[in-house]
Amino acid sequence: MIAYLSKVLPQFVLPVGLTAILLFLTLFLIKKKPKTAFWLVLISLLVVSTAGNAYFSAFLTRSLEWRYMPPTGEVKADAIVLLGGGTEAPDTPRQMVEINSAGDRVLYAAQLYKAGAAPLIILSGGNMSYSQARSTTPAQEMQAMLVGLGVPQEALVLQSQSQNTAEDAFFTSAILTEKQIRTVILVTSAAHMERALMMFASPEISIIPAPTDYNVTQRSWENLMRWDWKTILTHVMPDGGNIARTNLILHEYLGIFFYRVKFLWDSTNLQLPSLKGLLR
Repeated sequence: MIAYLSKVLPQFVLPVGLTAILLFLTLFLIKKKPKTAFWLVLISLLVVSTAGNAYFSAFLTRSLEWRYMPPTGEVKADAIVLLGGGTEAPDTPRQMVEINSAGDRVLYAAQLYKAGAAPLIILSGGNMSYSQARSTTPAQEMQAMLVGLGVPQEALVLQSQSQNTAEDAFFTSAILTEKQIRTVILVTSAAHMERALMMFASPEISIIPAPTDYNVTQRSWENLMRWDWKTILTHVMPDGGNIARTNLILHEYLGIFFYRVKFLWDSTNLQLPSLKGLLR
């Protein structure tokens, strides 16, 4: 249930879901409270205009993606941990496993393995318990892709139980402990790396972040910052791609925020017994 709520609840406050809710409320208020309905429509327009604005979307994305850069030079670890989310299951008319916009994760993990960065790749990703949309798990799909890219079957370890990032860390950590792995290269999308590192943080394991799948590059950022009227006019109008990117980044920031609140809450609760002991 927690995994389900973590996927559903954010949709009520993210730009697309929030706009839909506001416009839905407008239908019921337009006759009885036209002024309120007017303000709801105006807020909806502002949300869409801001979220779909290339400047806002790129600034927000860059603020999260550029926190970690890919490792440079030779990198060595006991294992590579590859988080799911970059594949699509085979389903008619799709005849094989395909990669989506986050598929760079799989390609980067294969590149690191072939460069000798680690002798093992742990594939982490299961299906949501309530969903019947996939016939295979992300871990199985990544396995098929990596074998096709020339990674040997015996170098792959599957973890197909997790339904979110927190469970990725929980179930994968058990594998790391079992195999006595102390150093891992964590591969995921750049926008997801901050939250993933929070979940995987452990005093027993040294983690090397290896982000990929960058949406904002140096050249695209410099091009966006060219202050001529044609560039501004092109990027100031709302665009569906920008809205999707803003939605993704805000989802990550929400996840980071709630994790920090939970960590603070847990830390406070852990400190209470000792504090009570001091007051006795």
